[in-house]
Amino acid sequence: MMKRIFPGVIAALVLAVPALAETPSKTCLAAIKNANARHRAAAIPADCWRMGPLRLGINLAQARTLLGAPSASQTLTITYRRKKIPMTRLFYVYPRNLTNWLKLAPARQTDFHPITLKLDFSKDALVAVAVGHAAHIVPPPCKPSAPGRGFVHKDADFPYGLHGLTLGTKLTDVEARFGKFASSNATKDFHIYWPVPLSVTGKDTVSGFRIAIGAPFESGGGTPDFQITLDPRSCYVTGYVLTPGA
Repeated sequence: MMKRIFPGVIAALVLAVPALAETPSKTCLAAIKNANARHRAAAIPADCWRMGPLRLGINLAQARTLLGAPSASQTLTITYRRKKIPMTRLFYVYPRNLTNWLKLAPARQTDFHPITLKLDFSKDALVAVAVGHAAHIVPPPCKPSAPGRGFVHKDADFPYGLHGLTLGTKLTDVEARFGKFASSNATKDFHIYWPVPLSVTGKDTVSGFRIAIGAPFESGGGTPDFQITLDPRSCYVTGYVLTPGA
């Protein structure tokens, strides 16, 4: 799989040489596409695995400095080849000002589709980044007695992508950029590249994607749980509390 990434070295590059540009997308796209064709993930430059300011390998403190306090966090243990691996997972909700926005402009329940960014850390290094719409939402009982105001909340307010791979991208465009998927599930809504540590969710368009340093961190797990509060008259969403999924 990929070579080990040393957080200290990355931190020095990010902090001491801010003028350095990331590896050009064309170079990364060519490397990823070639690796997919030849099944050699190790041939991809480590710097290609970034989304905006986030790079695989940075530590938890650096991530919090870049993004601020998370909406939720959890500690968990995964099992890989009979080995227990402790991990820390941070959750960020987008748009980042969604809590305040809902107070000013409540959303219809059918329009409430928050985007969640998940960051997985092992041994204080970022080992996986995932973004998507997947959420577990169970609204409390509510019977509307008055119409609400028809505010529309944009649900595509996630500012980062992976070399042109963003939420809403057509799957045909993903394959044109990165090569044919190695495999897909029976329902054709989950697709993986192998051994390249990249997976994509969605049937016709991308509803989520994940990058990782490789096994055992390629599987995301845990759908975030949004406990929403409703306006008692309109039953519109006025707020939420996010808790990590099981």
